[in-house]
Amino acid sequence: MIERKIWLTLAAVFAVGGVVQLPWAPSRFGAAFFLALAVGCAGMWLVLRGQEAFRACRVLAVLGRVLFALFVLSFAAIQIFVIQAGMQAEQADTQADYYIVLGALVNPDGQPSAALAARCDTAAELLTANPDSKAVLCGGQGGNEPCTEADSMFAYLTEQKGIDPARLLREDASTNTIENLENARALIETADARDHADYVAAVITSDYHLARAKVLMRRAGYEEGLGIPAPTPYPGQWVAVRCREYCSILGLMLTGRWTV
Repeated sequence: MIERKIWLTLAAVFAVGGVVQLPWAPSRFGAAFFLALAVGCAGMWLVLRGQEAFRACRVLAVLGRVLFALFVLSFAAIQIFVIQAGMQAEQADTQADYYIVLGALVNPDGQPSAALAARCDTAAELLTANPDSKAVLCGGQGGNEPCTEADSMFAYLTEQKGIDPARLLREDASTNTIENLENARALIETADARDHADYVAAVITSDYHLARAKVLMRRAGYEEGLGIPAPTPYPGQWVAVRCREYCSILGLMLTGRWTV
């Protein structure tokens, strides 16, 4: 009886957490994540109700407990890894020859979303402090975007931040972080006659995304996985983006593409 109440309470808490995130587009992944957990907990409540009468329910109850325990442990471990990466990130004055700015959503009017603007602002500060450095702006065009993410960043940095267009390289064909970094490296190697060991590259992305980006930098062949965090723009996004990172990192691990 007590365990059934616990699962029902968890289902209600997750359902409320999911519903409150639904109205705001940037947090809808978090809403889906929480609602999925609510369905799972409600399913456990139903299974426990039938475990005395049906052997299958008893088996499912054990399986459900194991899966939920694995979820809690893996979620906690990944969040600790993400937080540690942010705490150990390079300082905002990190010098690099190339700053690789990872893309994010572009608004319908062509302006960078708040997350993308935060990444651009961080890049602008570094480019201003390091006049010999360049930036690689990464990101293709999503189905709901009026232009490529690279073009949106280019316009923002040149028109609103006063960055010299000659210092900006555009990588506008990628659709995910792995492609961002691999295509950026190819673009740098085309523009720079030096061996890749002779220049320093650092990735700029949102603080919650930094851990994954630094690992994928090393996977893409960069000598060092240097990363500079841009702030998450809205406190309300904190839960949603970390749920998304959990799924992304877990997916890389399960498909064998995660190497630390």
